[in-house]
Amino acid sequence: MDDTDSVEGGCTTWLATEVIKELSDFDLIGCPRLVRLNPNVPWKTRGNGAVSFTFGKGKGNKKKIGEIDGSNIFSFENGVSIDYNGREILERIKAVVLQHSHPDSEPGIVVSDVFLPEGLYWQGVADIVTEDILSDALHGTIFLGFRGSRGVCGAACSLAWSGTSHNMNEIPHTWELIGYREESNWGGNRDISTDSVNKVSDLEGVFSCIDSDGKIAMVPNSPCPVLWGFRGTEDSVLIDNFHNLGPEKPVRWLLYRTNQATDDHLRSKEILNVKEGDCIRVEVAVSSVPETIEGGHRFFSVKDSFGEMIKCAAFEPSKDFRHIIDKLEVGDKLIVCGSVNNDTLNLEKIKILDLVTRYSKPPNPICECGKRTHSSGKNSYYRCKACGKKYSRPELIAFESELELGWYEPPASSRRHLSTPASMMLKL
Repeated sequence: MDDTDSVEGGCTTWLATEVIKELSDFDLIGCPRLVRLNPNVPWKTRGNGAVSFTFGKGKGNKKKIGEIDGSNIFSFENGVSIDYNGREILERIKAVVLQHSHPDSEPGIVVSDVFLPEGLYWQGVADIVTEDILSDALHGTIFLGFRGSRGVCGAACSLAWSGTSHNMNEIPHTWELIGYREESNWGGNRDISTDSVNKVSDLEGVFSCIDSDGKIAMVPNSPCPVLWGFRGTEDSVLIDNFHNLGPEKPVRWLLYRTNQATDDHLRSKEILNVKEGDCIRVEVAVSSVPETIEGGHRFFSVKDSFGEMIKCAAFEPSKDFRHIIDKLEVGDKLIVCGSVNNDTLNLEKIKILDLVTRYSKPPNPICECGKRTHSSGKNSYYRCKACGKKYSRPELIAFESELELGWYEPPASSRRHLSTPASMMLKL
């Protein structure tokens, strides 16, 4: 299901816990899936995430993956085939969605016997899904939408994500353990200490908990039911350590397999073929010195190996990342990653591949008479105002950049859910 929340509040993952309660006569096979889709679509609510589940009759080993209203939630590694009434299931979920979704949301529910074609996921995470593509993918399913039904598309795409896809970072999936607040606390300040976040953020495989300046990144700013989202590459690390967060404790928690931090949304493209709304990864050279405009935003241009150019932007929320941009020089070679809006590439991260030599202007020469000389104009000689003697311009002084080769990114609190952290890209 998808699109049950709004900018005013709500959360599709919290509603997922209500669906699990409603369908408690079935077992969960595998973990619920939280699937982020194209972050550049103009009609997203916040994180553009859909959820999906496999229900049935569990077989074999099971493990605890959550707690809802004091009841333990388990998932089974495998399941056996069962008979079920799809329309009855749809009606039960419909009642839950209608009760808890926001009035200005456009929820969608899809019930299917099988996972949908994976090509639908790749279309949904990196592009726009057309009505024809969606109609073909939904053939043989039972689906329902409300108030515009936009969520049907995201719901279908979440059923098309396998969680084992190969991408440029070789990260098939990650995990997020989400804690939920007591309903009476919704909309109020969250009481999560920096010390408790620092404690869990140092664990192996955990990511996007806190910024370098101490700002907590795992706690949302919206009035939604989420207390925090604890992310990592090992599910057991999250389950074993989320209890250390506090003082406020979750009244519900649930583990999700997710495509977050995979960079699945990025496509390697030549600049000539880039279109509005694309999320791209391209190798370029800096072609203009970065400029700062009102608000602290940085803009500069780059060109690819074919000489095609595009403007890049690092906006104020990217914080210290902008200071890296300030140090770039014409000719520096980069990989730039981001999304295209208004013919401008909004940067998610960059990799510095090579740096041109930097030069600085030496001090003005001292005249034989002891006075400091002055420039007579750009590329012209130096002249002593006291005695009139002229001097050739001295050679520029070469120096090394403060920058190092490698990946640079905004702080975790400013990154997109899908963006792979630089720490997980060091092997590239």
